[in-house]
Amino acid sequence: MKYSALRHSIILALIALAIGACSTSKPIGEWRSDDFSGRLDNFLVIGVTSQSARRRVFEDNFVGGLAALEVNATPSYKLLASSLELNKEIVKKAIAGKDIGAVLVTRLAGFSEKEVYRQSSDKDENLSYFSISSDGVKQIETGSYEQHVVLTLETKVYDIASEALVWSMQSEVIDPTRSRQAIQDQIKLTIDTLRKRGLVGN
Repeated sequence: MKYSALRHSIILALIALAIGACSTSKPIGEWRSDDFSGRLDNFLVIGVTSQSARRRVFEDNFVGGLAALEVNATPSYKLLASSLELNKEIVKKAIAGKDIGAVLVTRLAGFSEKEVYRQSSDKDENLSYFSISSDGVKQIETGSYEQHVVLTLETKVYDIASEALVWSMQSEVIDPTRSRQAIQDQIKLTIDTLRKRGLVGN
């Protein structure tokens, strides 16, 4: 019974790792100001894009993700008609009189085409990527290399009180054709990193 329970626990842990590996977004660089301490709240979230529908989806989902940590945020489309060609003065004018403590901006920094390794998502495989044998759990190598468009995104966070940049991250989004998944993965990556750096959350 103990062996069976242990094997079950190992399988669940490995499946969780496999699911996590399916993320379309990964960090490639990060910076944090040594001059800033404390936590940020009351964000203005800006997704820089010419596509208004995608901007709304990104900003609304980001606001929702921060709300889960009890962090207040406002999507920029409620205050700014366009997220293109922004500068400090435009943002300051838009948030004047508003309870905004920080501004988060995500924009496209570049794109490229890369060969990306993908594991098989065939649900007929035993437990997705793993098979069970008398020896325990064995990973099945069923993936292949595929050519994908990779977007490089840059996210910056500014503190309104000091008007200073306090944190930035560069990340890669693989296969942006899966737009909804890519947006969700990018948001999760950003919020998780901000939380780990002690900038948001409790």
